[in-house]
Parts: sequence; structure tokens; C-alpha cells
Amino acid sequence: MLEAGWALLVLVAMAAATAVMIVPWSDLLDAGQMIMLTSASVGIPMEVIYFSLLGFALTRAGHKPRGWYWASFNHHHLLTERARMWVLPWFYVGALAFVCIVLGMLVVGLGVVAAVRQG
Repeated sequence: MLEAGWALLVLVAMAAATAVMIVPWSDLLDAGQMIMLTSASVGIPMEVIYFSLLGFALTRAGHKPRGWYWASFNHHHLLTERARMWVLPWFYVGALAFVCIVLGMLVVGLGVVAAVRQG
């Protein structure tokens, strides 16, 4: 499995280098910004729903520790099976949106590199 991870990393690095050489820098910047903003527009509401549902579920179960929101994922084990079914999908969608925001940041970074390279 580790070898597959390294192979994927090499392929991603090659794709990034190719994108910097072939794609115009303005297109990379636009694509990265679009990915970031679209992901944020989905992820932020999902996280608001997730934190609201988690707080409600922890309060209802009587296991709401002080400062639970700073590391909310550490308290998932306190949820009942039914509460997990209602709370965790929002967490996963928000986490996926965060990963896409980071991907958008990387694409913007590639756009900056391409801008410097292309003059």
C-alpha cells in the first residue's frame, strides 16, 4: 500500500509539472479559485449543520464535555448509533469540502508558479 501511495504522489507531481508548463497561468488561478469558493460554499453550511447536530446530540445524551467544539471529532464515540447516523454524514461532507479547498489552494499555487515561469 505504501508503494501505491508513492506511485500516486509521483503521478500527481508529474501532472502538476505538466500543468505548469502547458496550462496558462490565468486558467490555473481561475480554476483554483473556483474549486476553493465552490467547496467553501458547500463546506461551511455543512459544518454549521454538523456542529449544531453534534451539540444537540451530546446534550441530549448527557455527555457534552466543556470545550467540545475545539476537537469535536474526539467526541464521536459518545454518540449513540442513531445520533451517529444523523451527525456523521455532515462531518464527512464538510471534511471532503475542506480537502477540496486545500486542493484549490494547491492549484492556485501552481498558477503562481506558472505565472512566474511564463513571465
